[in-house]
Formats: sequence, C-alpha cells, structure tokens
Amino acid sequence: MARIPKIDLESHFFTPGYMALLESRTQPPRFEVTDENVRVWLEPSLPDVMLTHSHHLRNTLLDLSEARIATMDEAGIAIQFLSVSSPGFEQFEERVQVEHTRKANDALAAFVAQHPTRFVGLASLPVSAPLEAADELERCVAELGFKGGNVHSHIGDTYLDDARYFPILERAARLRVPINLHPTLPHANMLGPYLGYGWAMPGPGLGFGHETAVHAMRIVYSGAFDKLPDLELILGHLGEGLMHWLYRVDFDFNKPWMAKSHRADIERKPSDYLRSNVWYTCSGNWLDSALLATIHEVGADRVMFASDYPWEQIGDGADFIEAAPISEDDRRKICHENAARLFDLTI
Repeated sequence: MARIPKIDLESHFFTPGYMALLESRTQPPRFEVTDENVRVWLEPSLPDVMLTHSHHLRNTLLDLSEARIATMDEAGIAIQFLSVSSPGFEQFEERVQVEHTRKANDALAAFVAQHPTRFVGLASLPVSAPLEAADELERCVAELGFKGGNVHSHIGDTYLDDARYFPILERAARLRVPINLHPTLPHANMLGPYLGYGWAMPGPGLGFGHETAVHAMRIVYSGAFDKLPDLELILGHLGEGLMHWLYRVDFDFNKPWMAKSHRADIERKPSDYLRSNVWYTCSGNWLDSALLATIHEVGADRVMFASDYPWEQIGDGADFIEAAPISEDDRRKICHENAARLFDLTI
C-alpha cells in the first residue's frame, strides 16, 4: 500500500562545524567522543549532568545526504523541515552564538539548495543578541528561503517572554513565520526535582516537555500575542502536555471567587491563545489518546505531522499517523494539508 504523502515539521541535523565546536569545548555545552559512545553535557548551569549518545545517532545527525532522502521515501515524507538538534546555540556565549548560527544557517541553506523540493530550513538564532537574532531570522527568510526560526526551551535562565527578546518575536510576526519551541535539558533553576533517578526524568521523559510548556505559557501570559496578533508558535510532542491543562490554565479567569489581580494582564483567556496562535505537531508522541485530545481541543486544522528524526524513527511516526483512529479528512490535513497551507508549500 502506498504511503500517504507527509510534510515532516521536525527533523534534526548537525553540521560538521557545529559538531567540531561541541567537541572542542571544555565547558557545557560540549561533546566528548569515546570509542564506546559520545558523552554529552548539555547545560552550563549543570556541568555535572551528563548523558550518552551512540555513534550511530551522531552519524545520523551529521548525515545530510541521499541516505536521508531514502529514509524519507520509505516513510512517504515528501518534504522535511530541518533544524539544528539540541543543545542548540542558545546556551553558548553570545559571541559564539552570533558567529556559529550564521555558519550553520548557511550550511543548511546550501544543502536545501541541492534538494529544494524536499527540504525546508528553520533558522538557528543568536538569541542572546536579540537584534542580531531578529536580523538573522529575516536574512534566513528573505535570502535563504527558510520558513521560520527554531529556539530551544531556554536562553540561560530566561525565556522569550523576557522584554529583551521582544525584537525577535516582533520580527517573526512581521515576517509571518512561526517560531518552533524545541526542548533541551532544563536550566538548573528548574531541574532540581527531576534529578536523582538517572536520565529518565530530566530528559525527554518529563523535564524536556515540562520546561517547553512553561516557556510557551510564559509567552502567553506576557501578552505577546496581544501586542503581536500575527505571532505564531509551534509546539511538538502534541503540545508538551498542555492539551490536558487547558481547563486549569484558565482557572483564574473562570472562577468568580478569584480576584482579578490574580490574572495575567492579557485580553483573552490563556487557552484562547493556545487555540489561535499555536500549532501542534505529533513529533515523538505516538499515543492515540494524545492525538485525539489535541484534535478535540484545538481542531485538526492546527495539528501537523512531525517525526523528531533521528531521535525517533521516521517509519514509526508514519505508521502511527497512518493507523491513528481519525477520519481520512483529518489524516490528510495532519499529514500535509495544514503545513502546505501554513508554509505555502506544494507536494
């Protein structure tokens, strides 16, 4: 049976220069390649927290070749969005961000130019230098043809709701391109309760998604969407759990006994913004109940397919969405129609 054509909103890569940067460092973020594995320190505020990657994962992240396209073809992926994998550049020193995000974006653009009908770029941004980041986003969109920006789940001990980053949000809104919020290891200020039981709690199992959900809600509560109604975010993993919290995030707005002073200074209920200014992908969350909850709460028109490759296998994601208990109309929307409409793509 032929695969349903899909636009994959989340797939990751490393450039050789980015990998060399990580391997050259003595302070996090840094990688250390050994005979057995790749040792990884993601977070400067937690220099003793280390995890390991396989050589296969490292090599797959570095693979921008026909082999990636063959993997896509097997799963019915017509177009794949590419973004730099965690740790990303947000935890590096500002000068390193400014220099190396441009290099990574140029390398990605060169690869996309070889296969312009199969790949789309999401820009890495030197977020710690907000004006430079806004200009880099515009350069990537206007000159390189990228379709948005990718920001990891914190910048030092701050998030994009901080006033210093408003130029980035403002530029994204003006360009009418979304910002994809992608997880990484949370900052030490948040991570303490997750430690003590290995990597399962602080990593993808819990900590990654929790911090990204907090980041998104901080942007909501900041009033950014009131100031910038054209600003849009993308959240992976079917909303990082927020679909199950929509009633609760509105609590202060719905209960008559709650003083108005408890509410964020925003024009609408928090859940309204999550339904109108945020898009959701199924990346790395192959759970029918989570997919159905997301469709139920925000509608199939705001849900898109994504694989989270190579952290997840593309084929697993394709199998999941093709077998999900949803209508064929919704399946087509999620697989490719919504992304084609949002990003003006043709497959």
